[in-house]
Amino acid sequence: MEAEYVAASQTSAEIIGIVELLKEISVQMQSCTTLHENGQAAIAQIKGEDTSGREKHIDVRYKFVKDIAKKDLVTVQYCESKKMRADILTKTVPAPRLSELRGLMMLSG
Repeated sequence: MEAEYVAASQTSAEIIGIVELLKEISVQMQSCTTLHENGQAAIAQIKGEDTSGREKHIDVRYKFVKDIAKKDLVTVQYCESKKMRADILTKTVPAPRLSELRGLMMLSG
């Protein structure tokens, strides 16, 4: 679950930066950004109150993501692993899976 917290905290920080940049150029967001996560245990802990058993460096990331979710800056939503578009950028995938993910990303060619 450590990887999920690291990824969620890094992505959330980038989302906040992009939202602030958009505000600087007078673009207002209509809704909060959805953060897709395939770890149901991580989602449950972000939405709940469980903080037991984590290392200190992970606890800081966990609290950061939990805090921005409470402030409605991001919404954490479950996404099945097979629908995770980011896999095309982060994992070695076989050709059929590559074609499927490319289609999900609306890329052609």
